[in-house]
Order: sequence, then structure tokens, then C-alpha cells
Amino acid sequence: MKPRYEGREFWKNYMTSWFGEELIEKWEKLAEVKQIDSINGKINIEVYKNRDAAKPVIVFSHGIAGYARLLLPFIIPLYEKGYNIIAPDLEGFGYNERKKGDFTFDVHLHNLNDAVRYARENFKGPVYLGGGSMGGPLAYAADARYNCADGLICWCLWDFSDREFIKETSTTKGLTYYIIPLLKLASAIFGRITIKTTRFVSYRALTSDRNFNSLIMLDPQSGSRISLKGALSLVTRGKPDLKHELYEKPVLVCQPEDDEMTRSYHTKKVYDRLKSKNKKYISFNGGHFPTDKQAYIKWGEGVDEFIKSIKN
Repeated sequence: MKPRYEGREFWKNYMTSWFGEELIEKWEKLAEVKQIDSINGKINIEVYKNRDAAKPVIVFSHGIAGYARLLLPFIIPLYEKGYNIIAPDLEGFGYNERKKGDFTFDVHLHNLNDAVRYARENFKGPVYLGGGSMGGPLAYAADARYNCADGLICWCLWDFSDREFIKETSTTKGLTYYIIPLLKLASAIFGRITIKTTRFVSYRALTSDRNFNSLIMLDPQSGSRISLKGALSLVTRGKPDLKHELYEKPVLVCQPEDDEMTRSYHTKKVYDRLKSKNKKYISFNGGHFPTDKQAYIKWGEGVDEFIKSIKN
């Protein structure tokens, strides 16, 4: 598929071909692009501010393939329910000026804590931290470390320290833990060198559309590449500071049941371990990143009902 848009406007290809051109107009009207200080310098955030600053804020993170603007199908339904939204570009992704794909797990947790801090300083309502795909585990790990959020809203939630998960989802499968010493050595010398992310994680099942999955690899803002230190950190640094069995805050977990990239089996394992008495699991049809607009309508309704249930 030949992209219609290039460079910084590449994100518009997904909207015109899959999610609806109206999302481009809504982004242009609603999004405020800002920069905030973080551990390696400034990071880009996109802020969707409703009239009522006392309404809850949702800080929603992208995963390993995307960046903030690709989350428009998730963001707009929440904004239209009245919520304030902050979508950060994590280190190595999106419109940040530093090297693409160069990050570590710990740096991403720091980025999310800084985004939550911005939310606390600029809004009055409770702050929920969440994310899609890898953004879900990142949100959990960030709150486990910094105790910064009032609850979690996750599209997928797995445990990076679960060897079964790593062996199933990585391209290196059962060899993963045997090659860690080699990866550590290479990272110590060539840590900032980036290679195709698909060397470690397949994007074949990112969506049900092969054209979409191929297009993401051409996007200059996407997670098409990853540094050696970044890949190593996901396996060796991904264990959260707080066990899931000890987490007591409200948690909403949404999971596509036909997901072949990160199976619902792994999300359900984590969900069942969560200690929270105020938790909810919502099943969705379709794959990892739905291209069906109905999924995002259901998503918006599900998040709205969950937050209102906490308030009540």
C-alpha cells in the first residue's frame, strides 16, 4: 500500500483508510500539542481538555508499535464522554526529537509519571493511568513504582516477568532466556544501535489487515525500530515493583478475545491475580488493535460506566 501522507503527517494514512477522516478534523480542533520535562529531556504530550477541569483525567499510553496520535480511535470516544485526556509520546517514539526506538522500560515509567504529574498540576479531577497494548503493562508498572494514579484503565494487561508470555510472544521463543547474556554483551557495547522491532516482536497480528501492519513499518513516528538496550530492558527490567496480588486500586481491563499478538489467556492470568475489589474485565471481539469502529464505541461506553461506578 502506497502511503498518501508522508513525514510528520503519516498518521493521517490510518485515519483515511481505517478509522475515519473525521478523526483528523477532531484532532485539529481538539488536541493541544505540548512538551513537558522528563528524564532524558522534553517529551511530547497531546492534551484533550474538556470544559470542566474537575472531570477525571485519563493519561493513556501507546504501546511498542504506535505513538500518541495513533490512539485517536481510543481517545476521541473518551473525550466525547466528557473526560480530559493526556496522550504522551514515550521516549523513542512519536514526535520526540531524540533517536527513534532508543529507550528503556524504566525511562518509559518515568515518562508516564511525569505525564501524571502534569495532569495533577493542570486538572482538578482524579487521574486514571492506562494504555493500549504494551501501554497497559507500562501503566501498571508506573503506578506500582510511583503510586501516582487513582486507578488503571488498560487495553491488554500482561506480565513481562512471565516467562511463558515472553516465550510465546517473542520471535526468539524458547531461546529468549538463553540469548540474554549475548544481548547484554551487545547492549553494553552497541546499546543505542537500533534494529527492526519485528526481529523481537512480530507485527503480523497487530491488526487483521495486512496493509495496516505493513504500513506501520514505514511510519517515521512509529515503533518500527528498537535499540538493543530497549529490547533487553523489556525482558530484564519489566518485572513490576509491586506484585499484582498486592494491587488494590480500581482497575478496568479490556481485552480483545481474538487477539493473536497477546492472547487473552495472559491478560486473564494477571487480572485474576489483582487484589483490587473494584476491578472489571470487558471482552471485545476482534484482534489486538481493532479496525472496527464499533469496538471503540463499546470501549468508550465501558470506560464511562467503570469510572461512574467508582464515583458512585
